[in-house]
Amino acid sequence: RGDRHLADYYRDLVRGLEIDCGDGEPRLAPSAATASRADALLADRGVRPSTPLVGFAPGAAYGQAKQWPPERMAQVIAHLALDTPATSVIVGAPHDRDAGRAIESWLRAPAPAASSRVIDLVGRTTLDALVGVTARMAVFVSNDSGAMHVAAALGRPVVAIFGPTDERVTRPLGDHDVITQRVFCRPCLLRDCPIDHRCMKRISIDTVVSAVTRRLAAAAKPGSQDALKPGYTA
Repeated sequence: RGDRHLADYYRDLVRGLEIDCGDGEPRLAPSAATASRADALLADRGVRPSTPLVGFAPGAAYGQAKQWPPERMAQVIAHLALDTPATSVIVGAPHDRDAGRAIESWLRAPAPAASSRVIDLVGRTTLDALVGVTARMAVFVSNDSGAMHVAAALGRPVVAIFGPTDERVTRPLGDHDVITQRVFCRPCLLRDCPIDHRCMKRISIDTVVSAVTRRLAAAAKPGSQDALKPGYTA
């Protein structure tokens, strides 16, 4: 495939069935029922409708090599708790619970105040609930994962962290921050790093914090929350 995005590859498969699928970016929108359930889920955890939210997807189904170290995700969350009014929401599938627990464990020791500004929904949402909750995010921080693509399709600004995989092929489509580190061995596409995971460990906390806070500031400007474009309603 070279550096061709997988979305184009899939469109060609659909066109091979003589189905017109257009060339636009994939779009999702929560149904009224989905949005209502997500609002209730967040309200049960003390989140007010006016609270800015930053989503974190610390897992990745393909392998551990795709994961930015959870303690670094935790440090980004601690920075946000100290410097912004945002509440952080951790999401993921049941197999991402170890990453979620690692984040919460790190926060309890050096940054206990930040723990009150974190909501852990890892393994606690259905797919439609994930759509509803993610639609509420001002910014979404993610490894190269399915949740990243859900957030992008919902029109949420994504800060995407790429290590062993090729961002030219699986980056989130649209206006997003794609963060990589130039090292000789990437993209290797391996599930586990055989050396020192330098492609991920050399991505600094400050780089991610800077991208998130810039996106948060943009989202706080009047009129910045654009209406979702028409798309599949979940």
